Amino acid sequence: MHSKDMSVLVVDDSITNVLLLKAMLEGNGYKVFTAENGPDGREIAQKEQPGIILLDVMMPGEDGFITCEKLKQSASTADIPVIFISALDDSESIVKGLTVGGIDYIAKPFRKEEVLARVRNYLKLRHAYLRVIEEQAKRLRQIQDAQQAILVKHDALPEAHFGIYYLPILEAGGDFYDVFEIRSQMFGYFVADISGHDLGASFATSALKALIRQNSSPLYTPDETIRMVNSVLLSILSDDQHLTAAYACLDQAHSMLQVVNAAHLPILFLPRQGEPEWIEADGDIIGVFDTALFNCRNIEISKGERFFIYSDGLLETFEGKTRTREQGMAELLACAVSTRDMEIQPATEEIVRLMFDGGRSTEDDVVLLGVDV
Repeated sequence: MHSKDMSVLVVDDSITNVLLLKAMLEGNGYKVFTAENGPDGREIAQKEQPGIILLDVMMPGEDGFITCEKLKQSASTADIPVIFISALDDSESIVKGLTVGGIDYIAKPFRKEEVLARVRNYLKLRHAYLRVIEEQAKRLRQIQDAQQAILVKHDALPEAHFGIYYLPILEAGGDFYDVFEIRSQMFGYFVADISGHDLGASFATSALKALIRQNSSPLYTPDETIRMVNSVLLSILSDDQHLTAAYACLDQAHSMLQVVNAAHLPILFLPRQGEPEWIEADGDIIGVFDTALFNCRNIEISKGERFFIYSDGLLETFEGKTRTREQGMAELLACAVSTRDMEIQPATEEIVRLMFDGGRSTEDDVVLLGVDV
């Protein structure tokens, strides 16, 4: 076991009890921290992260029940198991102790063998629990690494002239993007928001990457590509899964941008002259309907123009404070205009910084894909 797994915090206002428990536990190989009141105990628990806490109930000021409640309300100490040791052995006190977050209740006067056995057993359980959490985190990190590995970086395809910001809120992100060459001087730009943030959403991204690339060709219009993707995903996605997506095909040689918006957020287009334009959604959700409709919009473009595809995590909710989609879009537009003279990758990063100005943090995946013509 790790040294912290063999550490115990004793919180009791009785010096006699503290010394007795300390000698008993140290004699059996445990590292012991002690405190004579609840506030000091909570401070030590936060700093030292003991494997378990032995907590008295009847203490002046803050009693053990209140101390336990406060320990469970703090993210840094909520998972540390608490065993009450108290002279109050009535059923009401025992139930209250277990209700406020204790895992066990030992009545005073306690027996040495009983305390040692319960401490040892709960430390074993906590050690096993932490090992499971560690193993799950390791596997999720592997999934995250695999997911990140299939995402193309902005400098891997410089001729596509794009900038990207991608941040999954969990290890298994539900948002996905891809940039790829269809033929010489023709590139595809794809952003999707897959329902959910579980492993199913993560696994779906690898299938989506293969599908969009396999079905993107000069022989197919972008709406035909999305229809084929939809047909395949109907048989792959579970009943509660679907995705929205925006797919832009930029033909540099013929100065043509073709866009399909499948129930996704509108693409922001910044022409060289004139007002910015929102390319609204006019297609169905992907992965739900056999007869889904996807329309392709053709836009003549000129050198120096720019467009952005993004996910809703960029716009709406920050630390529980919701702003409307319209407010988010207005702010995104202002940020995009203010960074108009910057290179596309720095501009993309600056837009995200401005959108999260003031230390706000997102509650959803964030994708912002910017493209220079």
